[in-house]
Amino acid sequence: MKVGTVDNPLENEGKTGNQPPKIKGGGTEIKSSKKPLKVWGKGPVKFYDIELDCYILEDGTAVLNSAKMMKAIGRPWKGQYKKDELPTFIGAANLRPFVEKSPELLERLKGIEFYDGSVLTSGYHADILPLVCNVYLEARQARALTPNQLPIAQKCEILIRSFARVGIVALIYERLGFERYKNPEALRMLIESYFADDVRKWFKEFPDELYAQLDRIYGNEKTTSRNRPLYYATFTRKYIYDPVEKGLVLKELDKRNPSKGGRRKERHHSLLNEEKGLKALRAMIWQVVGTLKISANKRRFENAYARLMGQPFTEDMFDKEM
Repeated sequence: MKVGTVDNPLENEGKTGNQPPKIKGGGTEIKSSKKPLKVWGKGPVKFYDIELDCYILEDGTAVLNSAKMMKAIGRPWKGQYKKDELPTFIGAANLRPFVEKSPELLERLKGIEFYDGSVLTSGYHADILPLVCNVYLEARQARALTPNQLPIAQKCEILIRSFARVGIVALIYERLGFERYKNPEALRMLIESYFADDVRKWFKEFPDELYAQLDRIYGNEKTTSRNRPLYYATFTRKYIYDPVEKGLVLKELDKRNPSKGGRRKERHHSLLNEEKGLKALRAMIWQVVGTLKISANKRRFENAYARLMGQPFTEDMFDKEM
């Protein structure tokens, strides 16, 4: 987007144009009637000296990146394969008998699609990795492996030992902080910890500097509280409120302070407590202000913000300051 133009996010919400979604993640061929879910959280998870790129989807499904999973056991990832074939990492003729006797593995080999930000990508349910490891270990026990496959079996043995005590999904939950979101009572207490017992008296929380920077990147004349465009509110929800506890606090704010006729009874921040809620909000406000200051335009802000939040971003070498 060029400086000097104004886009209203509300007008374009949900529109994707005529471009099909870009798919990344190793080329796993997946056919599914289910709508792909979004990523709840992601990050590298280390098992002994082996690091895997892991994701947790919004329904709690733990997923592994296809290519990184294969590198972890010492197998190169070779991308797409025909749907009537086994993927290359498990498709060797000497492994096939051990694969075919595991209905659970055959089901998991179908893979899973999900959205990482706005990008449609693919991977495998995390519990496929122990199943793949078992194939190599069973084949080794049966003396069916080739010399080149023996090092893979050794790595599989290391991985299996790391999963033995609590399981791979539980390990991913623990490392990526999902455990505290699983228990309904713990989740309720977590969200409650952000809220004040009573609605606070209104104080100004959003600095003038924030709106000065928004005016600049959107190419607007100086705005005031009386004439700010609605998409500034959309910006505030997306970049300031939504990151706090992955949108759960904002969801509760909307529930406690609903919009009626386009207006709310209270300012959202008036419901937050000083000890935790406002601290989190203020931290996000000033992170956003700082990111806006170093951004020449909206596109550069989005890339800088995505990098700050550990989200996918795209560098544009032609994104010149206008």
